[in-house]
Amino acid sequence: MKPSLSELEATAIEACTVGGQYLREAYRAGDTDVDRLAHDVKSSADTGSEERMLEAIRSRFPDHPIRAEESGVHEGDGACEWLVDPLDGTNNFESGLPSFATAVTVLEDGEPVLGVVHVPLLEDLYVGKRGGGVRYDGRPVTAEVDAAPSTATVASVIGHDVKLEPDRAAVAERINRAIEDRCKRRLESWSPTVHWGLLARGRLDGIVCYRPDAEEQRLGELFARESGLETASGEEWFVGAGNEALLEELLEIPRDAISDRA
Repeated sequence: MKPSLSELEATAIEACTVGGQYLREAYRAGDTDVDRLAHDVKSSADTGSEERMLEAIRSRFPDHPIRAEESGVHEGDGACEWLVDPLDGTNNFESGLPSFATAVTVLEDGEPVLGVVHVPLLEDLYVGKRGGGVRYDGRPVTAEVDAAPSTATVASVIGHDVKLEPDRAAVAERINRAIEDRCKRRLESWSPTVHWGLLARGRLDGIVCYRPDAEEQRLGELFARESGLETASGEEWFVGAGNEALLEELLEIPRDAISDRA
């Protein structure tokens, strides 16, 4: 039997909250084990949060398949698939920067129907549901803004594979410089789910993604659609903005950067 969105939401919130509580305590204690790699950071905080999140999900939906960032694929034949990010922003967490979150996305037939983000240090909670909009701490929000490019703060997101390939890294660099040339501020996102939440409530003005990681992007595009963000996408890129004029300006950026590669 397929669970209702309300049932899925309650469990996703519980999972994100229990993981977030653990992260808040670990962040303040500063006693995690960390392995700093050239293009990534591995922390014991990731696994500690994930264990608690998986326990919350399995206690309610033991037969549902789960894709977890740390432990990988957990098989199941249930009606929904869960994408679990126990610590979005590990680099930030281990650098003492307070921008990090726990996140869950639930898929039905491969499509996202629910996304939950918990930002533990601020106690921010975002919930996006298919056909139900986005709520911030229980209140409906909208992504609509009146910013022009010259006054806009725009987040940039790249996937983990980008810096490993010189050609892709060069495209990302061109994208970054173009955002900085056209907009007031470029915010380099190392915790995309945090910034998808801010976009959904109109606190950020736009976003440019180049080869973003699929798990975070599935949640982000659900939030974008349900909050009314204006969007456009290509094979390797996704752009969102709080108004149509800003979108038209931003979508030229990845198109030009990628065409210059050829």
